[in-house]
Amino acid sequence: MTKKIFSFKLISIWIIFFWFTIVNAEPNEELALHHFMQGEFLINQGNYALAVLEFQDALAFDPNAATIHVSIADAYRRLGKMKRVEDHLLIALDLDPSDIEAKEMLGQYFIAQQNYVNAERTFKELNSLDSLNLDYVFTLADLARVNKKWDLAIDYYIKGYNIDSQASNGLEQALQISLTTNNFTRAEQVCLLLLDEDPDNIKLLETLRDLSLFTKAYEVAFNTIEKIEKVQGSSAEIYIQKSALQEELKNESRALQFMYEAYSLDSLNLDVLQRLVTLLIDQKENEKALLYNEKIINYFPNDSRGFINIALMALSGEKPDDAINILKEKSEKFFEDFTFQYLLGTAYYQNKNFSDAKFHLNQALIIYPQSRNTKHNLALIHDAINEWGQSDKLYMELIASDSTDAQAYNNFAYSLVERKDNLDFALDLALNAIRIEPKSAAYLDTVGWIYYKLEQFDKAIKYVEESLLIDSNNVIIKEHLNEIINNKTKINSPKEDQAGNHD
Repeated sequence: MTKKIFSFKLISIWIIFFWFTIVNAEPNEELALHHFMQGEFLINQGNYALAVLEFQDALAFDPNAATIHVSIADAYRRLGKMKRVEDHLLIALDLDPSDIEAKEMLGQYFIAQQNYVNAERTFKELNSLDSLNLDYVFTLADLARVNKKWDLAIDYYIKGYNIDSQASNGLEQALQISLTTNNFTRAEQVCLLLLDEDPDNIKLLETLRDLSLFTKAYEVAFNTIEKIEKVQGSSAEIYIQKSALQEELKNESRALQFMYEAYSLDSLNLDVLQRLVTLLIDQKENEKALLYNEKIINYFPNDSRGFINIALMALSGEKPDDAINILKEKSEKFFEDFTFQYLLGTAYYQNKNFSDAKFHLNQALIIYPQSRNTKHNLALIHDAINEWGQSDKLYMELIASDSTDAQAYNNFAYSLVERKDNLDFALDLALNAIRIEPKSAAYLDTVGWIYYKLEQFDKAIKYVEESLLIDSNNVIIKEHLNEIINNKTKINSPKEDQAGNHD
Protein backbone atom coordinates (compact mmCIF):
# COMPACT_ATOMS: atom_id res chain seq x y z
CA MET A 1 0.00 0.00 0.00
CA THR A 2 2.77 2.41 0.99
CA LYS A 3 4.74 1.50 -2.14
CA LYS A 4 1.80 2.28 -4.42
CA ILE A 5 1.31 5.69 -2.81
CA PHE A 6 4.98 6.49 -3.30
CA SER A 7 4.79 5.53 -7.00
CA PHE A 8 1.73 7.77 -7.55
CA LYS A 9 3.47 10.72 -5.91
CA LEU A 10 6.54 10.12 -8.05
CA ILE A 11 4.48 10.12 -11.25
CA SER A 12 2.70 13.33 -10.21
CA ILE A 13 5.97 15.08 -9.51
CA TRP A 14 7.26 13.96 -12.94
CA ILE A 15 4.17 15.30 -14.75
CA ILE A 16 4.46 18.66 -12.98
CA PHE A 17 8.17 18.82 -13.81
CA PHE A 18 7.53 17.92 -17.48
CA TRP A 19 4.83 20.62 -17.86
CA PHE A 20 7.05 23.20 -16.14
CA THR A 21 9.83 22.28 -18.56
CA ILE A 22 7.61 22.69 -21.64
CA VAL A 23 6.20 26.01 -20.49
CA ASN A 24 9.59 27.44 -19.73
CA ALA A 25 11.42 25.86 -22.64
CA GLU A 26 12.59 27.73 -25.77
CA PRO A 27 10.36 27.16 -28.85
CA ASN A 28 10.91 23.73 -30.25
CA GLU A 29 11.20 24.44 -33.98
CA GLU A 30 11.32 20.77 -34.92
CA LEU A 31 8.05 19.95 -33.18
CA ALA A 32 6.47 23.14 -34.55
CA LEU A 33 7.56 22.18 -38.05
CA HIS A 34 6.19 18.67 -37.59
CA HIS A 35 2.71 19.92 -36.62
CA PHE A 36 2.85 22.61 -39.31
CA MET A 37 3.57 20.04 -42.02
CA GLN A 38 0.78 17.82 -40.70
CA GLY A 39 -1.57 20.78 -40.88
CA GLU A 40 -0.58 21.56 -44.47
CA PHE A 41 -1.11 17.89 -45.39
CA LEU A 42 -4.59 17.95 -43.86
CA ILE A 43 -5.49 21.15 -45.73
CA ASN A 44 -4.53 19.45 -48.99
CA GLN A 45 -6.74 16.53 -47.97
CA GLY A 46 -9.62 18.90 -47.30
CA ASN A 47 -9.72 18.18 -43.57
CA TYR A 48 -9.64 21.79 -42.41
CA ALA A 49 -10.86 21.27 -38.82
CA LEU A 50 -8.05 18.81 -38.00
CA ALA A 51 -5.60 21.09 -39.82
CA VAL A 52 -6.56 23.90 -37.40
CA LEU A 53 -5.74 21.62 -34.45
CA GLU A 54 -2.33 20.77 -35.92
CA PHE A 55 -1.57 24.45 -36.53
CA GLN A 56 -2.60 25.28 -32.98
CA ASP A 57 -0.17 22.59 -31.72
CA ALA A 58 2.52 24.15 -33.94
CA LEU A 59 1.78 27.56 -32.41
CA ALA A 60 2.18 26.07 -28.92
CA PHE A 61 5.78 25.27 -29.82
CA ASP A 62 6.47 28.41 -31.88
CA PRO A 63 3.84 31.15 -31.25
CA ASN A 64 5.88 33.83 -33.03
CA ALA A 65 6.01 32.13 -36.42
CA ALA A 66 4.10 34.37 -38.86
CA THR A 67 3.87 31.54 -41.40
CA ILE A 68 1.85 29.37 -38.99
CA HIS A 69 -0.63 32.21 -38.41
CA VAL A 70 -1.04 32.59 -42.18
CA SER A 71 -1.75 28.87 -42.58
CA ILE A 72 -4.22 28.74 -39.71
CA ALA A 73 -5.95 31.81 -41.24
CA ASP A 74 -6.18 29.88 -44.52
CA ALA A 75 -7.77 26.92 -42.74
CA TYR A 76 -10.27 29.15 -40.94
CA ARG A 77 -11.07 30.84 -44.28
CA ARG A 78 -11.96 27.46 -45.76
CA LEU A 79 -14.14 26.73 -42.71
CA GLY A 80 -15.92 30.07 -43.14
CA LYS A 81 -14.81 31.48 -39.79
CA MET A 82 -13.90 34.89 -41.21
CA LYS A 83 -13.31 36.85 -38.01
CA ARG A 84 -10.56 34.41 -36.98
CA VAL A 85 -9.06 34.76 -40.46
CA GLU A 86 -8.58 38.49 -39.97
CA ASP A 87 -7.25 38.05 -36.41
CA HIS A 88 -4.52 35.60 -37.43
CA LEU A 89 -3.51 37.57 -40.54
CA LEU A 90 -3.15 40.74 -38.49
CA ILE A 91 -1.03 38.81 -35.96
CA ALA A 92 1.10 37.47 -38.82
CA LEU A 93 1.67 40.97 -40.18
CA ASP A 94 2.41 42.29 -36.72
CA LEU A 95 5.09 39.60 -36.38
CA ASP A 96 6.40 40.11 -39.95
CA PRO A 97 5.16 43.27 -41.75
CA SER A 98 6.87 42.14 -44.97
CA ASP A 99 4.99 38.82 -45.21
CA ILE A 100 3.65 38.98 -48.79
CA GLU A 101 1.40 35.92 -48.45
CA ALA A 102 -0.29 37.40 -45.39
CA LYS A 103 -0.89 40.70 -47.20
CA GLU A 104 -2.29 38.93 -50.25
CA MET A 105 -4.64 36.80 -48.15
CA LEU A 106 -5.72 39.84 -46.13
CA GLY A 107 -6.46 41.76 -49.32
CA GLN A 108 -8.56 38.89 -50.67
CA TYR A 109 -10.30 38.65 -47.29
CA PHE A 110 -11.25 42.33 -47.51
CA ILE A 111 -12.61 41.79 -51.03
CA ALA A 112 -14.71 38.83 -49.85
CA GLN A 113 -16.09 41.04 -47.07
CA GLN A 114 -16.75 43.83 -49.62
CA ASN A 115 -14.45 46.06 -47.61
CA TYR A 116 -13.11 47.68 -50.78
CA VAL A 117 -11.40 50.61 -49.08
CA ASN A 118 -9.10 48.37 -47.03
CA ALA A 119 -8.72 45.98 -49.97
CA GLU A 120 -7.49 48.83 -52.17
CA ARG A 121 -5.10 50.05 -49.47
CA THR A 122 -3.69 46.53 -49.03
CA PHE A 123 -3.15 45.93 -52.74
CA LYS A 124 -1.60 49.35 -53.17
CA GLU A 125 0.93 48.33 -50.51
CA LEU A 126 1.56 45.08 -52.38
CA ASN A 127 1.90 46.97 -55.65
CA SER A 128 4.47 49.30 -54.10
CA LEU A 129 6.46 46.22 -53.00
CA ASP A 130 6.21 44.55 -56.41
CA SER A 131 5.12 47.01 -59.10
CA LEU A 132 5.51 44.44 -61.90
CA ASN A 133 3.10 41.92 -60.42
CA LEU A 134 0.17 41.71 -62.86
CA ASP A 135 -2.18 40.17 -60.30
CA TYR A 136 -1.83 43.20 -58.05
CA VAL A 137 -2.34 45.66 -60.90
CA PHE A 138 -5.41 43.90 -62.28
CA THR A 139 -6.89 43.49 -58.79
CA LEU A 140 -6.52 47.25 -58.28
CA ALA A 141 -8.17 47.77 -61.68
CA ASP A 142 -11.09 45.54 -60.69
CA LEU A 143 -11.45 47.37 -57.37
CA ALA A 144 -11.49 50.74 -59.15
CA ARG A 145 -14.19 49.41 -61.47
CA VAL A 146 -16.28 48.18 -58.51
CA ASN A 147 -15.98 51.65 -56.96
CA LYS A 148 -16.91 53.25 -60.33
CA LYS A 149 -13.56 55.01 -60.59
CA TRP A 150 -13.64 54.47 -64.33
CA ASP A 151 -10.57 56.46 -65.37
CA LEU A 152 -8.47 54.88 -62.62
CA ALA A 153 -9.59 51.39 -63.67
CA ILE A 154 -8.61 52.14 -67.27
CA ASP A 155 -5.22 53.45 -66.08
CA TYR A 156 -4.54 50.22 -64.17
CA TYR A 157 -5.56 48.02 -67.11
CA ILE A 158 -3.25 49.98 -69.41
CA LYS A 159 -0.50 49.72 -66.80
CA GLY A 160 -0.95 45.94 -66.79
CA TYR A 161 -0.62 45.89 -70.58
CA ASN A 162 2.56 47.99 -70.38
CA ILE A 163 4.01 45.43 -67.94
CA ASP A 164 3.14 42.51 -70.20
CA SER A 165 1.85 43.16 -73.71
CA GLN A 166 0.45 39.62 -73.83
CA ALA A 167 -2.08 40.61 -71.17
CA SER A 168 -4.43 42.17 -73.71
CA ASN A 169 -7.51 40.93 -71.82
CA GLY A 170 -7.00 43.89 -69.50
CA LEU A 171 -7.16 46.27 -72.46
CA GLU A 172 -10.39 44.63 -73.58
CA GLN A 173 -11.82 45.36 -70.14
CA ALA A 174 -10.59 48.96 -70.44
CA LEU A 175 -12.25 49.30 -73.85
CA GLN A 176 -15.53 47.94 -72.52
CA ILE A 177 -15.48 50.40 -69.60
CA SER A 178 -14.66 53.32 -71.91
CA LEU A 179 -17.51 52.49 -74.29
CA THR A 180 -20.01 51.81 -71.50
CA THR A 181 -19.23 55.13 -69.80
CA ASN A 182 -19.16 57.05 -73.13
CA ASN A 183 -15.55 58.01 -72.54
CA PHE A 184 -14.75 57.94 -76.25
CA THR A 185 -11.36 59.63 -75.94
CA ARG A 186 -10.09 56.85 -73.64
CA ALA A 187 -11.75 54.23 -75.84
CA GLU A 188 -9.83 55.59 -78.82
CA GLN A 189 -6.58 55.41 -76.81
CA VAL A 190 -7.24 51.80 -75.80
CA CYS A 191 -8.23 50.83 -79.37
CA LEU A 192 -4.89 52.08 -80.67
CA LEU A 193 -3.04 49.95 -78.09
CA LEU A 194 -5.07 46.85 -79.01
CA LEU A 195 -4.35 47.45 -82.68
CA ASP A 196 -0.61 47.48 -81.92
CA GLU A 197 -1.04 43.81 -81.03
CA ASP A 198 -3.57 42.94 -83.75
CA PRO A 199 -3.33 45.52 -86.54
CA ASP A 200 -5.63 43.67 -88.98
CA ASN A 201 -8.51 43.14 -86.56
CA ILE A 202 -11.51 44.46 -88.53
CA LYS A 203 -13.79 44.81 -85.50
CA LEU A 204 -11.18 46.92 -83.71
CA LEU A 205 -10.56 49.03 -86.81
CA GLU A 206 -14.28 49.64 -87.26
CA THR A 207 -14.61 50.56 -83.59
CA LEU A 208 -11.72 53.01 -83.88
CA ARG A 209 -13.25 54.49 -87.03
CA ASP A 210 -16.60 55.04 -85.31
CA LEU A 211 -14.94 56.53 -82.22
CA SER A 212 -12.86 58.90 -84.33
CA LEU A 213 -15.95 60.02 -86.21
CA PHE A 214 -17.73 60.70 -82.93
CA THR A 215 -14.81 62.71 -81.52
CA LYS A 216 -14.36 64.44 -84.91
CA ALA A 217 -10.81 63.16 -85.26
CA TYR A 218 -11.31 62.97 -89.01
CA GLU A 219 -7.67 62.35 -89.95
CA VAL A 220 -7.55 59.35 -87.61
CA ALA A 221 -10.85 58.10 -89.02
CA PHE A 222 -9.60 58.47 -92.60
CA ASN A 223 -6.34 56.61 -91.85
CA THR A 224 -8.32 53.86 -90.13
CA ILE A 225 -10.61 53.44 -93.14
CA GLU A 226 -7.55 53.10 -95.37
CA LYS A 227 -6.32 50.28 -93.09
CA ILE A 228 -9.73 48.61 -93.36
CA GLU A 229 -9.48 48.95 -97.13
CA LYS A 230 -6.09 47.19 -97.14
CA VAL A 231 -7.59 44.25 -95.24
CA GLN A 232 -10.99 44.05 -96.96
CA GLY A 233 -10.28 45.62 -100.33
CA SER A 234 -11.93 48.59 -102.04
CA SER A 235 -15.69 49.00 -102.19
CA ALA A 236 -18.26 51.68 -102.96
CA GLU A 237 -18.98 51.99 -99.24
CA ILE A 238 -15.28 52.56 -98.47
CA TYR A 239 -15.04 55.28 -101.14
CA ILE A 240 -18.17 56.99 -99.80
CA GLN A 241 -16.70 57.03 -96.29
CA LYS A 242 -13.37 58.39 -97.53
CA SER A 243 -15.16 61.04 -99.57
CA ALA A 244 -17.27 62.15 -96.59
CA LEU A 245 -14.17 62.48 -94.41
CA GLN A 246 -12.31 64.50 -97.02
CA GLU A 247 -15.31 66.80 -97.20
CA GLU A 248 -15.15 67.26 -93.42
CA LEU A 249 -11.45 68.04 -93.80
CA LYS A 250 -12.38 70.72 -96.39
CA ASN A 251 -10.67 68.80 -99.22
CA GLU A 252 -13.58 69.14 -101.69
CA SER A 253 -11.59 68.07 -104.73
CA ARG A 254 -10.39 64.85 -103.04
CA ALA A 255 -13.90 64.18 -101.79
CA LEU A 256 -15.18 64.41 -105.37
CA GLN A 257 -12.31 62.31 -106.73
CA PHE A 258 -13.15 59.44 -104.38
CA MET A 259 -16.74 59.51 -105.62
CA TYR A 260 -15.58 59.31 -109.23
CA GLU A 261 -13.57 56.22 -108.21
CA ALA A 262 -16.67 54.79 -106.53
CA TYR A 263 -18.68 55.49 -109.69
CA SER A 264 -16.06 53.65 -111.78
CA LEU A 265 -16.43 50.69 -109.44
CA ASP A 266 -20.26 50.66 -109.39
CA SER A 267 -22.01 53.11 -111.73
CA LEU A 268 -25.52 51.97 -110.77
CA ASN A 269 -25.13 52.28 -107.01
CA LEU A 270 -27.83 54.71 -105.84
CA ASP A 271 -25.82 55.90 -102.82
CA VAL A 272 -22.81 56.59 -105.04
CA LEU A 273 -24.90 58.52 -107.57
CA GLN A 274 -26.67 60.52 -104.85
CA ARG A 275 -23.45 61.53 -103.09
CA LEU A 276 -21.85 62.43 -106.43
CA VAL A 277 -24.81 64.69 -107.30
CA THR A 278 -24.78 66.27 -103.82
CA LEU A 279 -21.05 67.08 -104.03
CA LEU A 280 -21.43 68.55 -107.51
CA ILE A 281 -24.34 70.74 -106.36
CA ASP A 282 -22.31 71.95 -103.37
CA GLN A 283 -19.45 72.80 -105.70
CA LYS A 284 -21.80 74.71 -108.06
CA GLU A 285 -21.34 72.13 -110.82
CA ASN A 286 -25.06 71.93 -111.59
CA GLU A 287 -24.70 70.84 -115.21
CA LYS A 288 -22.59 67.84 -114.25
CA ALA A 289 -24.91 67.16 -111.33
CA LEU A 290 -27.90 67.02 -113.69
CA LEU A 291 -26.17 64.41 -115.86
CA TYR A 292 -25.64 62.02 -112.96
CA ASN A 293 -29.03 62.90 -111.47
CA GLU A 294 -30.69 61.80 -114.70
CA LYS A 295 -29.39 58.31 -114.00
CA ILE A 296 -31.05 58.36 -110.58
CA ILE A 297 -34.40 59.35 -112.10
CA ASN A 298 -34.13 56.82 -114.95
CA TYR A 299 -32.90 53.83 -112.96
CA PHE A 300 -34.56 54.60 -109.60
CA PRO A 301 -37.90 56.29 -110.42
CA ASN A 302 -39.42 55.17 -107.11
CA ASP A 303 -36.78 57.04 -105.12
CA SER A 304 -37.59 60.68 -104.37
CA ARG A 305 -33.98 61.87 -104.26
CA GLY A 306 -33.62 62.43 -108.00
CA PHE A 307 -36.58 64.83 -108.02
CA ILE A 308 -35.50 66.48 -104.78
CA ASN A 309 -32.06 67.17 -106.26
CA ILE A 310 -33.57 69.08 -109.21
CA ALA A 311 -35.80 71.07 -106.84
CA LEU A 312 -32.83 71.99 -104.65
CA MET A 313 -30.89 73.27 -107.68
CA ALA A 314 -33.91 75.31 -108.76
CA LEU A 315 -34.45 76.84 -105.31
CA SER A 316 -30.75 77.67 -104.90
CA GLY A 317 -31.01 79.47 -108.24
CA GLU A 318 -34.07 81.37 -106.97
CA LYS A 319 -36.37 79.60 -109.43
CA PRO A 320 -39.25 78.37 -107.24
CA ASP A 321 -41.47 77.85 -110.30
CA ASP A 322 -39.05 75.24 -111.68
CA ALA A 323 -38.99 73.47 -108.31
CA ILE A 324 -42.79 73.44 -108.19
CA ASN A 325 -43.03 72.04 -111.73
CA ILE A 326 -40.75 69.08 -110.97
CA LEU A 327 -42.23 68.32 -107.51
CA LYS A 328 -45.94 68.96 -108.06
CA GLU A 329 -46.27 66.17 -110.62
CA LYS A 330 -44.89 63.59 -108.16
CA SER A 331 -46.42 65.00 -104.97
CA GLU A 332 -49.05 62.30 -104.59
CA LYS A 333 -46.50 59.54 -105.17
CA PHE A 334 -44.21 60.90 -102.47
CA PHE A 335 -46.91 62.22 -100.16
CA GLU A 336 -45.32 60.50 -97.15
CA ASP A 337 -41.82 61.79 -97.91
CA PHE A 338 -40.93 64.62 -95.49
CA THR A 339 -38.16 66.26 -97.56
CA PHE A 340 -40.29 66.16 -100.71
CA GLN A 341 -43.29 67.81 -99.04
CA TYR A 342 -41.12 70.32 -97.16
CA LEU A 343 -39.38 71.47 -100.34
CA LEU A 344 -42.64 71.74 -102.27
CA GLY A 345 -44.17 73.81 -99.45
CA THR A 346 -41.05 76.00 -99.32
CA ALA A 347 -41.17 76.54 -103.10
CA TYR A 348 -44.83 77.62 -102.88
CA TYR A 349 -43.92 79.92 -99.97
CA GLN A 350 -41.14 81.57 -102.01
CA ASN A 351 -43.69 81.96 -104.81
CA LYS A 352 -46.11 83.60 -102.30
CA ASN A 353 -48.68 80.88 -102.89
CA PHE A 354 -49.45 80.68 -99.17
CA SER A 355 -52.42 78.35 -99.44
CA ASP A 356 -50.50 75.53 -101.19
CA ALA A 357 -47.44 76.30 -99.07
CA LYS A 358 -49.48 75.73 -95.89
CA PHE A 359 -50.92 72.49 -97.25
CA HIS A 360 -47.56 70.87 -98.04
CA LEU A 361 -45.73 72.22 -94.98
CA ASN A 362 -48.50 70.93 -92.71
CA GLN A 363 -48.15 67.55 -94.41
CA ALA A 364 -44.39 67.68 -93.78
CA LEU A 365 -45.09 68.46 -90.11
CA ILE A 366 -47.46 65.49 -89.85
CA ILE A 367 -44.66 63.23 -91.17
CA TYR A 368 -42.01 64.76 -88.91
CA PRO A 369 -43.58 66.75 -86.03
CA GLN A 370 -40.17 67.70 -84.57
CA SER A 371 -39.11 69.73 -87.62
CA ARG A 372 -38.31 73.23 -86.35
CA ASN A 373 -37.66 74.61 -89.84
CA THR A 374 -41.15 73.58 -90.90
CA LYS A 375 -42.67 75.31 -87.88
CA HIS A 376 -40.66 78.46 -88.57
CA ASN A 377 -41.84 78.58 -92.19
CA LEU A 378 -45.45 77.93 -91.24
CA ALA A 379 -45.30 80.69 -88.62
CA LEU A 380 -44.04 83.15 -91.26
CA ILE A 381 -46.87 82.13 -93.61
CA HIS A 382 -49.52 82.59 -90.89
CA ASP A 383 -47.99 86.00 -90.14
CA ALA A 384 -48.15 86.98 -93.81
CA ILE A 385 -51.88 86.21 -94.04
CA ASN A 386 -52.73 87.69 -90.61
CA GLU A 387 -53.48 84.34 -88.96
CA TRP A 388 -51.75 85.52 -85.82
CA GLY A 389 -53.34 83.03 -83.47
CA GLN A 390 -51.69 80.23 -85.46
CA SER A 391 -48.32 82.00 -85.77
CA ASP A 392 -48.26 82.90 -82.03
CA LYS A 393 -48.99 79.26 -81.15
CA LEU A 394 -46.09 78.05 -83.31
CA TYR A 395 -43.68 80.64 -81.90
CA MET A 396 -44.61 79.66 -78.34
CA GLU A 397 -44.06 75.97 -79.18
CA LEU A 398 -40.64 76.77 -80.66
CA ILE A 399 -39.57 78.81 -77.61
CA ALA A 400 -40.97 76.30 -75.10
CA SER A 401 -39.11 73.40 -76.76
CA ASP A 402 -35.83 75.31 -77.15
CA SER A 403 -35.11 78.39 -75.03
CA THR A 404 -32.04 79.15 -77.18
CA ASP A 405 -33.98 79.57 -80.44
CA ALA A 406 -33.05 83.20 -81.13
CA GLN A 407 -34.88 83.19 -84.46
CA ALA A 408 -38.17 82.27 -82.79
CA TYR A 409 -37.78 85.09 -80.22
CA ASN A 410 -36.91 87.62 -82.93
CA ASN A 411 -39.63 86.64 -85.42
CA PHE A 412 -42.29 86.54 -82.71
CA ALA A 413 -41.18 90.00 -81.52
CA TYR A 414 -41.20 91.42 -85.04
CA SER A 415 -44.65 89.97 -85.68
CA LEU A 416 -46.01 91.68 -82.56
CA VAL A 417 -44.45 95.05 -83.33
CA GLU A 418 -45.67 95.04 -86.93
CA ARG A 419 -49.25 94.54 -85.74
CA LYS A 420 -48.70 97.00 -82.82
CA ASP A 421 -49.62 94.41 -80.23
CA ASN A 422 -48.08 94.06 -76.75
CA LEU A 423 -44.88 96.03 -77.43
CA ASP A 424 -43.45 95.46 -73.94
CA PHE A 425 -43.66 91.68 -74.44
CA ALA A 426 -42.20 92.12 -77.93
CA LEU A 427 -39.23 94.00 -76.42
CA ASP A 428 -38.60 91.19 -73.91
CA LEU A 429 -38.61 88.65 -76.74
CA ALA A 430 -36.26 90.74 -78.91
CA LEU A 431 -33.83 91.31 -76.02
CA ASN A 432 -33.75 87.55 -75.47
CA ALA A 433 -32.81 87.09 -79.13
CA ILE A 434 -29.78 89.42 -78.89
CA ARG A 435 -28.72 87.86 -75.59
CA ILE A 436 -28.44 84.58 -77.47
CA GLU A 437 -26.95 86.05 -80.66
CA PRO A 438 -25.55 89.52 -79.82
CA LYS A 439 -23.91 90.00 -83.24
CA SER A 440 -27.01 89.48 -85.39
CA ALA A 441 -27.74 92.58 -87.44
CA ALA A 442 -31.39 91.53 -87.98
CA TYR A 443 -32.02 90.94 -84.27
CA LEU A 444 -30.41 94.25 -83.24
CA ASP A 445 -32.56 96.02 -85.84
CA THR A 446 -35.69 94.44 -84.33
CA VAL A 447 -34.79 95.75 -80.86
CA GLY A 448 -34.15 99.22 -82.29
CA TRP A 449 -37.44 99.16 -84.20
CA ILE A 450 -39.39 98.25 -81.05
CA TYR A 451 -37.74 101.09 -79.11
CA TYR A 452 -38.77 103.37 -81.98
CA LYS A 453 -42.39 102.24 -81.69
CA LEU A 454 -42.14 102.89 -77.94
CA GLU A 455 -40.86 106.41 -78.84
CA GLN A 456 -37.52 105.80 -77.10
CA PHE A 457 -35.59 107.30 -80.00
CA ASP A 458 -32.07 107.41 -78.54
CA LYS A 459 -32.14 103.71 -77.69
CA ALA A 460 -33.69 102.97 -81.08
CA ILE A 461 -30.89 104.81 -82.91
CA LYS A 462 -28.22 103.12 -80.79
CA TYR A 463 -29.39 99.59 -81.68
CA VAL A 464 -30.09 100.26 -85.36
CA GLU A 465 -26.69 101.95 -85.81
CA GLU A 466 -25.05 98.94 -84.16
CA SER A 467 -26.97 96.75 -86.59
CA LEU A 468 -25.66 98.77 -89.56
CA LEU A 469 -22.08 98.35 -88.36
CA ILE A 470 -22.56 94.60 -88.86
CA ASP A 471 -24.58 94.75 -92.11
CA SER A 472 -23.81 98.13 -93.66
CA ASN A 473 -25.46 97.38 -97.03
CA ASN A 474 -28.84 96.29 -95.70
CA VAL A 475 -31.44 98.55 -97.32
CA ILE A 476 -34.21 97.82 -94.78
CA ILE A 477 -31.98 98.67 -91.81
CA LYS A 478 -30.96 101.94 -93.51
CA GLU A 479 -34.62 102.80 -94.09
CA HIS A 480 -35.37 102.09 -90.43
CA LEU A 481 -32.57 104.38 -89.26
CA ASN A 482 -33.69 107.22 -91.54
CA GLU A 483 -37.29 106.92 -90.36
CA ILE A 484 -36.28 106.94 -86.71
CA ILE A 485 -34.03 109.99 -87.09
CA ASN A 486 -36.65 111.89 -89.13
CA ASN A 487 -39.42 111.23 -86.63
CA LYS A 488 -37.20 112.14 -83.70
CA THR A 489 -36.44 115.45 -85.44
CA LYS A 490 -40.12 116.17 -86.11
CA ILE A 491 -41.14 115.46 -82.53
CA ASN A 492 -38.31 117.51 -81.02
CA SER A 493 -38.62 120.51 -83.42
CA PRO A 494 -41.84 122.04 -81.99
CA LYS A 495 -40.36 121.93 -78.48
CA GLU A 496 -37.26 123.77 -79.66
CA ASP A 497 -39.43 126.42 -81.44
CA GLN A 498 -41.51 126.85 -78.32
CA ALA A 499 -38.40 127.26 -76.21
CA GLY A 500 -37.11 129.90 -78.70
CA ASN A 501 -40.39 131.91 -78.61
CA HIS A 502 -40.34 131.84 -74.79
CA ASP A 503 -36.91 133.43 -74.81
